[in-house]
Amino acid sequence: MKKSKYNKIWTMDNGVKIAFNSMSCALAEIDDSFMEIYNNIENISVSQLDEDKKQLLNQMEEGHYIIDDELDELKQIKFRHYKGKYENNGLGLTIAPTLACNFKCPYCYETPDPKIMNESVQNAIINMVDESMKRSDSLDITWYGGEPLLAKDIIWSLSKRMIEVCKSHDANYSAYMVSNGYLFKDFKDEDFDKLIEYKITAMQITLDGPPEVHNKRRILHNDGETFDIILNSIKRLKAKGINVNLRINIDKTNIDTVSKLLDILVENDLRDMSVSFGQVTAYTEVCSSISGNCLNTKEYAEWNLEFQKALIDRGFSATRYPYYPGIKANYCCADQINAFVVDPNGFMYKCWNNVGIHGEAVGNVKEIFDEDISIKYMINHAKWLTNTPFEKQNCNGCFLLPICMGGCPHVSLEKNSHDCEKWIYNLDKILEYTYDIKSEEVVEEIAEEVCL
Repeated sequence: MKKSKYNKIWTMDNGVKIAFNSMSCALAEIDDSFMEIYNNIENISVSQLDEDKKQLLNQMEEGHYIIDDELDELKQIKFRHYKGKYENNGLGLTIAPTLACNFKCPYCYETPDPKIMNESVQNAIINMVDESMKRSDSLDITWYGGEPLLAKDIIWSLSKRMIEVCKSHDANYSAYMVSNGYLFKDFKDEDFDKLIEYKITAMQITLDGPPEVHNKRRILHNDGETFDIILNSIKRLKAKGINVNLRINIDKTNIDTVSKLLDILVENDLRDMSVSFGQVTAYTEVCSSISGNCLNTKEYAEWNLEFQKALIDRGFSATRYPYYPGIKANYCCADQINAFVVDPNGFMYKCWNNVGIHGEAVGNVKEIFDEDISIKYMINHAKWLTNTPFEKQNCNGCFLLPICMGGCPHVSLEKNSHDCEKWIYNLDKILEYTYDIKSEEVVEEIAEEVCL
């Protein structure tokens, strides 16, 4: 056996030595026995080890700290990546039935378009789904906008039809929604029932700070305030059994107010809600005016750890991804062959940042069965599917490759560069903090057992 190239072993300030492997994301407190095996692994005869060290060696192998001599880890990463990229057993669609929105958020990267998806585009989506489910076993839908609930009837209609198609092909169906949360104020019980009926049982909703901050960022077109209505919507959704993933978009103007927002969530008995933070970025010309307020990735990484601590201190769950690193085959849906964003005109894109920009489309749902496919569509699609981190020398030799995979494909293609994940700036601190949390949990468990 041999050592993995993706190990990181170091001694913390308190003298405890820990080991992390980015191929498995295993984190372990280690001792002299671990290091004895680790440092001599190429020369060890397993049969001559005592039972304790054999068990330790097996655990080290499970954590990927040591691997088979013949295993090429980079090839393993490549295989996992290309398998994920070209796997064709499921279809993922992000559908924007409209790009119209009732908000005018200053950092929005989209160009608003009042058009609502017409019947011919809806029929084309159903035809595409029907054809895809003949060779696929799952359909995953994300409802998106603009604000998707401005086209609520289209969501109901398309959902019903797609679920029927999936049933006819014995395929699984799941759905998710990204909403600003405001229009739930008008929902009646039967509307909430439809969310459940059409399997929209989880959604992302955004609050950007306490009321005095949020109401300056998440703004109605008539400048009306939105915080209290959205908070009440979240509570109503949760009461109906719908999971809400709260998004807090972060830039230099609201980083100091996160704790106050979290306190409000605690006061409203929302500790069991998933909370994640988004780094506000000036992706497009539409939102370029806010670029001066954006945190760079290093700044965001430093704050992200503080946000994690604030969540943990208040009883929120924040020890798994995205707070703790996770293994990635692909960075996101944009570099997978069977995932698309569909706009109200039927144009298909690989990335949410391109929605509505027809020149970046990789197809149109009304034309996908045409033999004469536009060369422009083919070129656009090919650039996403041929983009890999393995062509970047900095990525190939990087310890973080399995948990970063080259960073955002949109940045890679638009800026001809790569934007490393936050782990490059805060991994050590995140791992040490995670170790401390887990150690405290073990102590608490032991104390409970003693008391019992």
